Formats: sequence, C-alpha cells, structure tokens
Amino acid sequence: MLLVVFGAGASYDSVPHRPLTHRNEFRLPLANELFADRTRFSVWIQRFPTCNAVIPYLRQPSEGGSVESELERLRTEAQANSNRIKQLAAVQFYLQSMLWECETLWNQEDARGVTNYKTLLDQIESWRIESKEKVCLVTFNYDTMLEDALPVVGIKIGDLPDYIASNDYKIIKLHGSVNWAHKVHMSASDVKDIIDLTCLDVANDLIERRAWLRILPDFHIIKGPLGEPERRHPSESPSFPALAIPVEKKQEYECPQDHLQALRDCIPEVTKILLIGWRATEINFLQLLSENLHRRVHMMAAAGNETSARESVERLVQSGIQGALHVAKSGFSDFVTRREVDDFLRLT
Repeated sequence: MLLVVFGAGASYDSVPHRPLTHRNEFRLPLANELFADRTRFSVWIQRFPTCNAVIPYLRQPSEGGSVESELERLRTEAQANSNRIKQLAAVQFYLQSMLWECETLWNQEDARGVTNYKTLLDQIESWRIESKEKVCLVTFNYDTMLEDALPVVGIKIGDLPDYIASNDYKIIKLHGSVNWAHKVHMSASDVKDIIDLTCLDVANDLIERRAWLRILPDFHIIKGPLGEPERRHPSESPSFPALAIPVEKKQEYECPQDHLQALRDCIPEVTKILLIGWRATEINFLQLLSENLHRRVHMMAAAGNETSARESVERLVQSGIQGALHVAKSGFSDFVTRREVDDFLRLT
C-alpha cells in the first residue's frame, strides 16, 4: 500500500504554471502566512472582530516562535481567561471563511482546472492499475484541493462516507476541512433570537457564546463560508467550523471516528510513504505510524527544496520508522512535471 501525506506546502505549490516566485493575493497560505496582511485576509479579520486583539501576535510571532506556538500560548491562557476562548473561536471562523474564499479565487484566477494534485493522482493511478496496490491519501490541509482532484481516480465526494467508501483509495483529513462543520445545539428561544440574522451575525453570536456552547460531535458537509454576510435560511441549523486550530501540540484530530479507523487499518499494510509539502512535525501522527507500521518501507519527500525534503524524511526515521530514504530535488510542481514519482513507485 502507498501512503501519501500532504501538508501546507502541497497547496501552496499546487499550480505548475504559477511558480513560487509569482506573488499572488490568493495563493493558499503556509502556516506562517495564515494571518498575513493580505487585502482579503484583512476583510475577514474585520468581520470577526473578536480576534482582532490577538492578530498582532499571529502576524509577528515572538523571536524564535511561530504562528503555531503563539496559538498554543493563547490556548493555554484560555484555561484562565474566558476572552481567549472567544478569540480562538473567532480564529476558527476566520480560517474557515478566509480559506474557502482564498481557494475559490485561486482556482478561478490561477489554477483554472490545472493542479499538481490532479497530475500526481493521475501518475499514482497509472501505477495502481498495473500493480493492483491500494492507496491511502492523508492530508493535514483544510482546503479541498485534494477532493477536487479525486475525480481523476474515479472518486467524487458528496458526503463524509465517500472519503472511505472506495476499496482502492482512502482519503483522510486529520485536521478537518473548510467544508466540514458541527451542528450547534440551541434552545427554542435561542433559535428564535437568530432567525432573522445573517450568517455572519450568527457566527459572531456563536463566538460570543463559545464558553458554554454545546457543539455536537457529528460532522456534516456545508456549502460555503460560515461568515458570509448574507441572510441565512430560517430552517438552517447553526454550525461551528470543524477544523483544528493550528497549534504546536495538537491533542486530538478533527476527523470522523470511522475515518480514523480506516487509517489505522491501512497503516500496517503500508510499504511506501510519500510526503508532499509536509514537514513531518505532527507528533501524534508520527506516533500512530511508528506504533502500527512494523516493516521497513521506502520513504520519499518533495518539499520546497532538497534540504527541507531530507529533513522531513529524517523526522520519520527519528520517530522510529525504518526503511530506505529518497529525496526529491525541489517542490511539488517540479516533482510532478518531471514524473519523479514513477521511479519511486516501482521500487520493491
């Protein structure tokens, strides 16, 4: 079985005709750019004013820090500061809405149907048809660029069961998705209070109530940004974003339990691991791999450069995964256009 792991670098370098040197307002951001001073990002920050006070921390992390470490600090402070709870909720709504719009505009203005995800899946499918191997695709990204590419291998995602319905491909989104949400339990009087509000007003109302809000565990698919400044349908249930805040020490996944079980079932069968734009720093996932993978495997990484790719596969080894290491010389675009995956997939 082939395990492919996608990180933020995959979506950042997702369009071959838009090289990384090409500056673009709508390029999907890396973690350290999630709160950057881009025009459209700032529009969404304004729409969720509860998070405004913490944006300077997230735009300019303290020396030696990162966006993840700053969010980790805010999450720790939330144990004693109820304002932090609301601010982190606003961050979740901001990320869901901003990334949805960013991806939509990136697809419309730049990708126009052509992405490295589609080309890579086409290459993998050619190998899979010949080898009869199975494939598990794991992504830590919130965007839906992987889902949009899946028709290349005959898979269409209409609802959550579709991610794991295929015998040949399992698709696992460990940190949630911009188009996933949880329903919010509200009393009849609460529902009456929000019946005439816009989607954005409801989102900000939920943010204010976050400390005592009852968020239901089940996941469902949504059709647009939860912070749209449009009037919602009266029968529409309020929803909360199903995406994990990007902190350093993620305690649990934002993923349906049956998806996680499908992943656990796949890992012991894995013979090859391919990393695309993933730094291999998520300790929980590395531990899951090392505890359930009991054979030597071939490991390959494609990142922004050869040094970053080598660091990623070496982190797999440091976590206890054994096998042969292979490193791509450059990023996702060059990796797919040069068909570097072909030789890797033929390894035995």
